[in-house]
Amino acid sequence: MRTGLRHGPAGGAAPAAPPISLTERLAALAVPCPVHPSVHRIEAAAIAWSRRHGLRADPGGGAHLLAGRAFARYGTDAATMFARWLIWMSAAREDPAALDGVPRVARGDEPGPAAVERAFADLWRVCAPRMSDGWREGFLAGLAAQRAALLRTAAPAAGDYPPFGRDRFGRYLFDLVEPCAGVEAPAAVRRSPHWAAVVEASCDVVTWCTDLVAGGGYLTAAAGLTGSTAGLPASRGGRNGAGGGDPVAWVTDRLVERMDDLWTAARAIPQVVERRGLDTAAAREVIQVTCAFLTIPRAYLEWLLESPRYRHLA
Repeated sequence: MRTGLRHGPAGGAAPAAPPISLTERLAALAVPCPVHPSVHRIEAAAIAWSRRHGLRADPGGGAHLLAGRAFARYGTDAATMFARWLIWMSAAREDPAALDGVPRVARGDEPGPAAVERAFADLWRVCAPRMSDGWREGFLAGLAAQRAALLRTAAPAAGDYPPFGRDRFGRYLFDLVEPCAGVEAPAAVRRSPHWAAVVEASCDVVTWCTDLVAGGGYLTAAAGLTGSTAGLPASRGGRNGAGGGDPVAWVTDRLVERMDDLWTAARAIPQVVERRGLDTAAAREVIQVTCAFLTIPRAYLEWLLESPRYRHLA
């Protein structure tokens, strides 16, 4: 069954107005994403935790829905932990200077007065002990990359934006799937180029959905100073400058393409598992994490389509 991109007419011709909706272009959106049956409990628990640690978490802020969709088939505790991390990441992006002391907390120092440090200490205390040294090093490397990207004064051009955007958003979000789910993929699998391809495609979709909702990031890079996409490289569908130079249309095209890349990369993971000779339990955990990497961007796409600005794309 085709699970990624729904291709348009032959020859890559631009669709007639009105534009084809994302739900028509992406088979993954044909059926609504399942939501955790305890999503309201997840929301209440995440808000209570945020307030206890001095973080802002408004009711209806969205973290509980994202976590409830991404972890719909997991226990309530796993989905709640993921929601807490999402809230913490949002706070860290708003105040990157507060990340200065986080590596020290991860090494065992007491947190300072900053809410970001105190909340991180609580999350780290629960998640880190069950993970390997390699996992912790990878997570902290992603955290350092995020801080550097957030403090960068000038964003790159659209063609160079994707790796910067992943760092700025926090690519370590995809490391956090494992402690929340109570598993850890073998290091040999995590180091494979196929695994990296899945993570990068998934992170791009999540990052660009966030940029579209916020009205910045990749959207700003695409628009440039003129508000036109005339200088952007053509998308694989041949729709350069789609929508009459509309950067939203261009970024949306790239979202569709990256979802197709994601599903293509994910289909190679069973072969990676077979080549590594993993036992049944380890293979099951790798597939479990890979499925989460497919579900998280789907959750973000539904969140995007629920925002008032983009309901017309549904």
